[in-house]
Amino acid sequence: GFLTAVLQTAARQNNVSVDTLSWEFHVSTLDDSNITGPPKDGVWIRGLYLEGAGWDKKNSYLIEASPMELVCRMPSIHFKPVENKKKTGKGIYTCPCYYYSNRSGGGRPSFVVAVDLKVGGMSSDHWIKRAVALLMSLDY
Repeated sequence: GFLTAVLQTAARQNNVSVDTLSWEFHVSTLDDSNITGPPKDGVWIRGLYLEGAGWDKKNSYLIEASPMELVCRMPSIHFKPVENKKKTGKGIYTCPCYYYSNRSGGGRPSFVVAVDLKVGGMSSDHWIKRAVALLMSLDY
């Protein structure tokens, strides 16, 4: 799909094998209207929703969701292809991203990619128990 094409483009530009590339993620602290062009490497992804948690835009990490808030809009995320990325360390939650809110997909594949998000004051286990996920579409 699209993300594979971005990795292939980066591999060709840097003259490396696509198999050596993986993703690094940077959540924007800017408002989407202030992002005026493409990044030097990779792509901006916007329009994702965070289910099961909230997002602290100023400090760029996961927080508890506001009362009665099922999902919140995520700021734009820079998907940056990098070579030989190190293992995810402490303070990071590897958040699954799905096409649909029905995570099993209802007979169609739904999982897209795992996105590393900063956890703030909580552990990654806390967010795993909350079943926090990014969604590409809301079908409630």
